[in-house]
Amino acid sequence: MDQLQRVRTEGAWEEWLEFFLEGAASTAQEAAQAATRILSLFSADRKKIQKLGRPAPSALRVHEYMQRKPIANIGAVANALKLSIPTVAGALNHLVRIGVVEEVTGKRRDRLFTYSRYFNIVNEGTEPLRAR
Repeated sequence: MDQLQRVRTEGAWEEWLEFFLEGAASTAQEAAQAATRILSLFSADRKKIQKLGRPAPSALRVHEYMQRKPIANIGAVANALKLSIPTVAGALNHLVRIGVVEEVTGKRRDRLFTYSRYFNIVNEGTEPLRAR
C-alpha cells in the first residue's frame, strides 16, 4: 500500500513496478518449485503402488482420483470411478498401508481419506499470519 501511495503522491512508478515484478517472479518461482515437488510425489507414490501386484490397477485408479480430490470417502471414489465399494475400500486400505493416503476419521464406517502429503504441498504458504 505504501508503494501505491508513493505512486499517487510522488509518481514513483519505477519503484512500484520493481516491487510488483519482484513479487510476481517470486510467486512464479515458488509455484514452479511446488509443481516439481508434486510431480515427484506422484511419481514416487505410483512406483510404490505398482509394487502391490494384483491390487495395483485399482489402487492406481484411486491414486489418480486422489490427485484431483485429495480428500475423499469410499462412496465418492466408487461412484466417480464406477468401481464397487469393496474394490475401492480395498484399494484405499492398500494405499494407507504403503503410506500414500491417510484415514483421518478413525471410524469403521463413513471413513474419510486424505492425500495429505500432496495437500500439504498445495497449501504451503497459505497459513494465516499470527497476530503480533
